[in-house]
Amino acid sequence: TMYGVSRTASADGSTMVSHSDDGAGDSDSRLSYVPPARHKAGSMRDIYPTIDEYPKFIGDAFGKTFLPLPGQALTKPIGQIPQVEATHGYYLNGYAIQNDCELSFGESTASAVFRADAVGTPNGTALLAIEELSHLAAERVCTAREAVQLMGDLAVQYGFFGPDGGAGEMLVVGDPDEVFVFHILSDPTARSAIWAAQRVPEGEVMVAANHFVIREVDLDDADRFLGSPHMHRVALQHGLWDGRGKLDFTAAFSLGEYGNKYYSGRRMWDGFRRFAPSVALPPAYNSTDPWSGLKESRPYPFSVPPDAPLALTDLLAAHRSHYEGTSFDMTRGVAAGPFGSPDRYAVPGTPGDTKRGAWERSVAIYRAAFAWIAQAGGSADRGRKQDSAVVDRDSAAASGAVALQKLLPDPPPEETGALRRGDRGDGCGCRSKIWFGPADPATTVFVPLSVCAGPPPEQYTRGGPGKVDRESAYWAHRYTQNLAQVRYSAMIVDIRAHSLEWEEQGAALALQIGALQCGGGAPGQGQAASPPPDALQRLRGDSAPSLRRQIERHAAAVLASTWALTDDLVGKYADGGEAAPRAGLERRQAVAVSNLGYSSEWLAAAGFDSGPARIEGHIAAEATPGWLERQQLLGRTEPAGA
Repeated sequence: TMYGVSRTASADGSTMVSHSDDGAGDSDSRLSYVPPARHKAGSMRDIYPTIDEYPKFIGDAFGKTFLPLPGQALTKPIGQIPQVEATHGYYLNGYAIQNDCELSFGESTASAVFRADAVGTPNGTALLAIEELSHLAAERVCTAREAVQLMGDLAVQYGFFGPDGGAGEMLVVGDPDEVFVFHILSDPTARSAIWAAQRVPEGEVMVAANHFVIREVDLDDADRFLGSPHMHRVALQHGLWDGRGKLDFTAAFSLGEYGNKYYSGRRMWDGFRRFAPSVALPPAYNSTDPWSGLKESRPYPFSVPPDAPLALTDLLAAHRSHYEGTSFDMTRGVAAGPFGSPDRYAVPGTPGDTKRGAWERSVAIYRAAFAWIAQAGGSADRGRKQDSAVVDRDSAAASGAVALQKLLPDPPPEETGALRRGDRGDGCGCRSKIWFGPADPATTVFVPLSVCAGPPPEQYTRGGPGKVDRESAYWAHRYTQNLAQVRYSAMIVDIRAHSLEWEEQGAALALQIGALQCGGGAPGQGQAASPPPDALQRLRGDSAPSLRRQIERHAAAVLASTWALTDDLVGKYADGGEAAPRAGLERRQAVAVSNLGYSSEWLAAAGFDSGPARIEGHIAAEATPGWLERQQLLGRTEPAGA
């Protein structure tokens, strides 16, 4: 699921783009930092394959996170393209997240009518997937408009292949001024690509969830649309468009929703009903064909003006949604189990699969590898208002991390001394923030990170499947999510309080990130431009190392606190009970334990009343005065000596 918020639709004047990676148990959740670099004239840039499972890459091309471990073979490139003279630094996790001049990305896969396979695979003819396209854009340009044009041009030239047997792809791409939505799929030759991009109008927010959303494309309106000029010819030749009116990109090139009806549409409805409830869009849509109902019915617009300017907290809440409080609330009903869990494990292909039916597809999902919200630009004053609104809810939380902080060594100068800036002349991207949350968004803590600080904290660069890693943020939050299944309805209250506390403290740290401003420079024709000497000297001074130390302290504190939370949850909710402090006692039995039992609704659904008959008084505590006499009158016992 991805959201895109235009500059004038946000509370602080920043653009916001987001992404949730709804992987599986073998996902690679590790973050990495690719430093800026200069390259020899005439050199080539290796292109690598897409690998979905852990490890997604082995080598040094994408930062230190993916350096080989003993016994690991290096990932081999599948081709090359010409390199540029200079490249920007950026964060990535499969897809690029944000670069050092505030170019930001979010992703969502979508079905598509044409497919291609990667060079190096049987019958493979296409060189570029969405991961490498986003990397190339992050390395070479600074604006969203440049990025979508570059990615489209490269894909047309070298060929595009998608995941899941050839699916299409979507990106939401933002810079401090504009947000674009980018759609791409292979073309019928399997050697090129079809693509379109549409700008999110000022004052509006867009929502997409595994389904194309761009409709009528008007390439004559260059301010709003960009795209491959041959898309109309291809659509006509293959009977995907009748040639009348403007080409509906989604109707022509989408195959509809994945898996089941409402797989995408319900999440789109949820985003719009949160951001603009006054629009009152329908949660359902009619179609005789569930595979194409969303694309045919067109129930949702490309974007809407939000009812109120959107803050970071609005996007955090949206990414944590299981439709709570609506008729689709996944914490209710028999499927939620006795303790209101919204998580529904996959059924297709399992022994119990009946080949019919499906679960609702929530926004937050148990199998998520990570989610992020990338902010770019924004007024410093307006940013303080937004972040302070989070911090001021509990001023103690803003200073509570001090006890958990440790003095960390300064980072190596080579990791922070090469900070770069981009083309706009208004900073090195230090105003921008990445709010990153590993594992399920509903139970994670989103922490603020900055490309200007260099490599991310180590806790976010480790963690593979199958083995718990106590030094991994991914595993701490994944452990919490799985533990919550013991008694979700009670534990989620404590988990949300924990997340809020640390995200408030993160907001205080984000104020410092936003206050770090950097020097100017000249435009560089879509390549990284070097900062002036005085700005570079300032960047190599105290600001970046100090920023990185603060980010690392915060990350270490969040990790320690999350593992402590898991112990607290077991202690509090062990054996179906709830332990609470007992007032007035300081020594033994300082807690009172109450049995939480089950809800009456779930007991009724489980047929509890039809179970073995209960015998009153079997437990001594239930034998109230007069119990024996009452039983004798009912003929249930014999008088003594009879």
